[in-house]
Amino acid sequence: MINFREITEDNFAEIIGMNMEPGQERFVAPNVKSLAQCWLYRNEQDVMPRAIYNDDTPVGFVLLDLLEEEKEFIIWRIMFDRHHQRQGYGGETIKLLLDEARQLGKFNYIVADHVPGNEAMKKLLAHLGFRETRFREDIQEYECRYWVGAGAEPTAVE
Repeated sequence: MINFREITEDNFAEIIGMNMEPGQERFVAPNVKSLAQCWLYRNEQDVMPRAIYNDDTPVGFVLLDLLEEEKEFIIWRIMFDRHHQRQGYGGETIKLLLDEARQLGKFNYIVADHVPGNEAMKKLLAHLGFRETRFREDIQEYECRYWVGAGAEPTAVE
């Protein structure tokens, strides 16, 4: 069963030692870079790194950016170690994050960024109901928004 854990001295080496399959490196930054960015943005207190576990086995990493003022729960990065890919953990993880965003009640959208060419992530997000809109063309990313707010869904994605 997928669960999230804090990154501590006990699991740090395992988390930064995770690798993508060859050729996938262009899709997700190394976990050590993500953790360094967490330190960089620590004063804003809205960036949250988490280890992803399947029961007691570390299988991946997720980096969240929780923008309460904008009401956005952003999945900034998500990665699974090459030994734990294509086992359904991505879908389980995102479903848990959707539930968490709903339960927190502070967010209207879950936003998941992914790099063009990452067809597996694009397909997974579409399967989970995300709608895709191109943005930030200067860095070639895509934004997928998923409405989680109370009441009627807006007719246009902002």
